[in-house]
Amino acid sequence: MTAPKTREPLASNRTLRIITLLLILLIGGLGLRALTASVPRSPEQRQEAARDVLSGVRVAATVVVSSLAAASAIADFGIEGGVRLVRVRIIDELHLELRIETARDVAFASPPEVCLVGPYSAPDDAGLSDRCWGEPDLGALVAAKLATDGAGHPALQAHRSIVVDAPLRRGQVRCDYPPGDWRLEVVANPLIDGSAVGAMDLPDLVVQLPYQGTTALPLLPIDQTRYCGLATVVYLEQGEPRVSSP
Repeated sequence: MTAPKTREPLASNRTLRIITLLLILLIGGLGLRALTASVPRSPEQRQEAARDVLSGVRVAATVVVSSLAAASAIADFGIEGGVRLVRVRIIDELHLELRIETARDVAFASPPEVCLVGPYSAPDDAGLSDRCWGEPDLGALVAAKLATDGAGHPALQAHRSIVVDAPLRRGQVRCDYPPGDWRLEVVANPLIDGSAVGAMDLPDLVVQLPYQGTTALPLLPIDQTRYCGLATVVYLEQGEPRVSSP
């Protein structure tokens, strides 16, 4: 007598088909991911990625102390007032503390450029092209604090703040500016997919430097200053400072 044939349970067949289907989907997904990763991003996509990573960079500035001096500058008061030399206040020394942090790791092709710019910037009036103020160079002080990535590029590490102590002075070659609302400008060139995207501006940071006070200020020789602001506006807004020397 022939023994009856045994049938494989339907549940086992269904389980096998489901496992096979999942394996096919997994292998296909991995292949698609590898194919997508091998396709380089377009210039537009790299720009967007750079903007996205830089949006997580935060810069804060604290004024520790500042001091003033007086300088002579040319002011134009129009037809009635004419053009004449006036005395204006300028920032002589400025001690800043910068704090920089980022939400994600970001590497740069070169250290970011950091520039302090005073109000009513007009470097052409002083025969200059660089509108930045202060020595030593603020960008160099920031660069000295940056980490490096595996390839040796300057970098910021996520959630690791860097603090830059920056005692600055007006120096002998850069613009002189009056007190008021200054701007801290940062230009960065981030690396995306291992190559530079190009210079990109971070949002400007306002640094307020007051001018109130009646203390007599040292008057600097006119041939040792390079006033880059609009002297007429500053003179009318802030008045003429008292000086301690002729």
